Amino acid sequence: MTGPDDVFRARLLETFREEADEYLEAITEGLIALEKAGPTPELVERVYRTVHSLKGASRAVNHREIESICQNLETAFSLMKRAEYVPGVDDFDLFHRTVAVIKSLLRGERPDASPTEINGALRAIPGGIGSPGSRPAEPGPASRENHAYGAPGGYNGGEQGTDRSTVRIAAHKLDRLTAGADSLLTTRLFIMQRIRELEEMVTRFSLWQWNHSQVFNDLQMIRRRAFGEEKAAIPPDLVLPLQRAVEFLEYNREFVTYLQHDLATHLRFMEIDRSALETSTSEISDLIHDAALLPASTILTPFSVFVREFSRTSGKSVDLTIEGGEIEVDRRILDALKNPIMHLIRNSIDHGIESPDVRRGRQKPACGSVRIRVFPRSGSRVGIEVADDGAGIDSSAIRRTAVENGVITADEDASLTGSEAIWLIFRSGMTTSRIVTDLSGRGLGLAIVEDTVSRLGGEVTVSSTVGRGTAVTLTVPVRMATLRGLLVRSERQVYVLPMQQVKQVLRVRPDSLTISRGRPTIFLSEETIEVIRLTDALGIPLSSAPTEVDRPKPLVIIAYGAGQIACMVDEVIRVQEIVVRPLGSQLTSVRRIDGAVILGDGRLALVLDPLELIQDAMQAERSVSASALPQEAERRVMVVEDSVTSRALLQAVLEGAGYQVETAVNGIDAFARLKQHEFDMVVSDVDMPRMNGFTLTEKIRAEGGHLAGILVVLVTSLDSPEDRERGKAVGADAYIVKKNFEADEFLMIIRRLMRRRDGETQER
Repeated sequence: MTGPDDVFRARLLETFREEADEYLEAITEGLIALEKAGPTPELVERVYRTVHSLKGASRAVNHREIESICQNLETAFSLMKRAEYVPGVDDFDLFHRTVAVIKSLLRGERPDASPTEINGALRAIPGGIGSPGSRPAEPGPASRENHAYGAPGGYNGGEQGTDRSTVRIAAHKLDRLTAGADSLLTTRLFIMQRIRELEEMVTRFSLWQWNHSQVFNDLQMIRRRAFGEEKAAIPPDLVLPLQRAVEFLEYNREFVTYLQHDLATHLRFMEIDRSALETSTSEISDLIHDAALLPASTILTPFSVFVREFSRTSGKSVDLTIEGGEIEVDRRILDALKNPIMHLIRNSIDHGIESPDVRRGRQKPACGSVRIRVFPRSGSRVGIEVADDGAGIDSSAIRRTAVENGVITADEDASLTGSEAIWLIFRSGMTTSRIVTDLSGRGLGLAIVEDTVSRLGGEVTVSSTVGRGTAVTLTVPVRMATLRGLLVRSERQVYVLPMQQVKQVLRVRPDSLTISRGRPTIFLSEETIEVIRLTDALGIPLSSAPTEVDRPKPLVIIAYGAGQIACMVDEVIRVQEIVVRPLGSQLTSVRRIDGAVILGDGRLALVLDPLELIQDAMQAERSVSASALPQEAERRVMVVEDSVTSRALLQAVLEGAGYQVETAVNGIDAFARLKQHEFDMVVSDVDMPRMNGFTLTEKIRAEGGHLAGILVVLVTSLDSPEDRERGKAVGADAYIVKKNFEADEFLMIIRRLMRRRDGETQER
């Protein structure tokens, strides 16, 4: 049973985690600045105070592990303040590891290093608590201060709590407010639907008026002939009913006339109320969405640590600069851009920035530069540019790799210009890296970039100069704006296509389409676009006989990046604002469906994912050419692994994909059999008795003959930069660390390497 104290403590911990995240971000910024500029008194003091505040906050919620880590970190910075200690590169590594451990403890995750190990390392700093000749930390204000949660601005610690102009709000509460504001749009749509229905009712009165005017003269004649001056011989029993009927018809005319007037008045006032509601809800929605804006630096600052670690892992010297971090963007957009920006930075370091020796030879500074620049653009949009001063993009290498990996055909390659070829880097399966590792060469990153940005309603542009560098700009909305959708009907179901991917809507006769490679196409604006029936794209069978082929049908051209298709539908209904509702956890894996919307008339419409529709259509287009490649069943793979468990796992994964697999327990056993029989690939461990994987790879590359074209994939637990470099040096085609092993991704790498080798063999 949960009591009031438990509820209070849960809320306290939630507030602490939010506050601690801000402290850790500030500490990270300070560490990066200290390493670049040196331990200036101002920077040291700033980090010292932030660590001190985090320590006090940890004590307030009784988080002793974080408190003890902060105490030791604070001691290190107090030594810096007294100029008794100057940190080196390894010390900054330790400080960043310390921040990472605290973050893990905040999330309730298992850190890479235990708090005991971190505390021991911090105490071992020269002059620290645990080092020889050290003195105990002075008890000062840090140990006597009584920290508690006070003003909304934060904890009672120095200047942190003096800002009364802001109020802290939990992220999940802000999300609920935002969702509530978006739900007001649904209410507006319902009201607009009611107004449309009332307008139709008023319109129907016009028809009534016309019909009444047709019989008005007949009614007057009946009045005169039945009981007026022209009264004729009518049976007495009909006189009274006729009189009542005529009087009711006159009353009916008067009643309906007043009803028509009242409805028109009601409709007019309802339109005024709708307009007022729309103004109010728009203002409330804008205010709430503005509250969700955060400085771009909140996601950009942590990349400084990533660049620092990744550049050292890759053996390169790289400096990251951030400009415009103060520009505010919707928190949800920033969260969605974390991975794309990380992929762009990783790509810049791994593929763009040259090694120090190469840079010196090209008259460049040994330290490469990666710059992230945030800048406002017109139309409530913002640009985020990730630029480097590296080698630039080699379009010829891109084209060659695209053909090798089956991304484009040789005919398509011949028709591409140099600038068009650069855009191939955003296609899934593209990489120019000759060795696949857990850091690069998998061909996934830049495809993810464009997909994410397109889903946000943005666009990607790229510019590159060989030898000078590359710049990729992401243009996205500042706010997660309400979507506008095109409502279409195909068969009996209504669907919604997001307008940012709708390029054009037109009507064509099905018999006017041309056939290219067995598929209907349309030639539009000097481009040939494949036409596909929307129900076919969704895998839905026709429930009725096809309509006449000469009857025009609506075509909706949807596009993103270099891909586009034309979807044939039965009806284009209208464009309207939509609030996308998630399908629920049970249906998250359903392809081509992004969610659902409730229309004004209460019907449910499915929101389609244009990106997946296009991707699936393009993959289906290549299925014919892909089938011409040699099948996995014809491939022979040698698995070399001394661990019985690992050997069985690799064998099962490869055989499950259709490969013929043989196993060996060490390098000597494997090399003997490789000389006797032909294999397409060797998948080997590195750390093995008698002959390790590095030596085996060297002997394979030195042997020549039928071993010259064999592929070598090293799957190992050794993940140091030196080991990776050695794997590349001995001639391995892929270096996969076991802790990052995933069967699906492993098989994707295997297939890509096989295709690349086939392309090279055909060229020879």
